[in-house]
Amino acid sequence: MIRLFVESRLYAGAAVVPDEKQIHYLKNVMRCDVGEQVLLFNGQDGEWAAVVSQLDKKRFMLAVGYRTRAQTALPVTVLCPALIKKEPMDLVLQKATELGVTRIQPLITRHTVVRQFNLERARLIVREAAEQCERLCVPRVDAPITTDDFLKTVASDETLIFLTERGQTNGSCFTPEKACFVIGPEGGWTPDEIKRFAAVKNGVFCHLGQTILRAETAALAALACRAFLLTDKK
Repeated sequence: MIRLFVESRLYAGAAVVPDEKQIHYLKNVMRCDVGEQVLLFNGQDGEWAAVVSQLDKKRFMLAVGYRTRAQTALPVTVLCPALIKKEPMDLVLQKATELGVTRIQPLITRHTVVRQFNLERARLIVREAAEQCERLCVPRVDAPITTDDFLKTVASDETLIFLTERGQTNGSCFTPEKACFVIGPEGGWTPDEIKRFAAVKNGVFCHLGQTILRAETAALAALACRAFLLTDKK
């Protein structure tokens, strides 16, 4: 069934007008007609069943009926990937959403080559991924910042997990209550960056095996490990 993320509050009897891109998708791609059912979520009120109640050249309206799932909170999982090329970065955004990440903070590191990042497009990618994978919320995506600025914003109750070629292999480092995975660029971390990371009190170095992983592989492997281990703990 079609799922859409909307900004409107959701409750029985609410009338929701989708945005222009969603209207185009519903009308011209999915060929929806009056009475067609869709699922709506907004990250606050759970998931709701709605039907197309009005459809003409000037107006497209969804009438909200009943709640299908209550809102639930995901474990706090932040992904901080160094900027990489467009296609692998798009993959990271999409798959990280599927794997339960709650926030994505792109980083500009010493060895970062790619400096451009289309924030609006990134937010669209994670929204569409959330719609497709049946999440009840859309991960937040922030504008890129430097590694130095990022380290100034780290919360004291957040465990920073720095992915390197060497480090711990104990699975417990993937399961803190609030985890923040820091992924390096294609050229790796500089000795100065490693030194700065080592000074972070709530930080830990971790590796994912004996082979050197590409940046996008490391990001998704780490998130997959956390998702599996957290599920196994329930």
